[in-house]
Amino acid sequence: MKNLKKFITTGALLGLSLGASGCLDWWPEFGIPAGKQPWGELNPLQEMHTSPAIKDQGPEGMRYLPPGTVPVGFRPNPIPADQAANSAVLKNPVPINDQSMRYGKLMYETTCIVCHGDDGRGMGYIVPKYPQPPDLTSARARDWTDGQIYHVISHGQGTMGSYKSQLKPEERWAVVNYVRALQRAQYPEPTDLENLTE
Repeated sequence: MKNLKKFITTGALLGLSLGASGCLDWWPEFGIPAGKQPWGELNPLQEMHTSPAIKDQGPEGMRYLPPGTVPVGFRPNPIPADQAANSAVLKNPVPINDQSMRYGKLMYETTCIVCHGDDGRGMGYIVPKYPQPPDLTSARARDWTDGQIYHVISHGQGTMGSYKSQLKPEERWAVVNYVRALQRAQYPEPTDLENLTE
């Protein structure tokens, strides 16, 4: 019985408040004139009905980093894009070992294989839909220094774009190591052949 009385009382109060709201001029400063609607508009949160919609991925909704912000552990490429000739002096800081080769292979298969193919000869999945990319095992590519290969991965060349946003510097160097392994697999050096015969 108590619950029924509480329900009736709450309903009556709600009905009275809604009925009274039709006679009152609720917040005319927010553009809600009295008498234009069958009942007054309740706006418990001021200006919520007139606020602009903000898309979370739109320019007005994105949070921009302060100027000069760099990621933790960021190391800039010391050779600018327009100085490819100077990249020959770059030394590969990633050692050639089982771990870096496996990681380089993973990064190569994630980002490079689609164009350059699984053996590096430029017959990736996109060929012949798109023009064939350069052969990474060619004499020209084999004559490049590690720094020059790293520079092409970082800044792109010809129709190839930059991959510095997809691969961190250490990952690019690991890919360089793996490209060297692909080259040696196609064109072994005399010491490689000696090791096979032993």
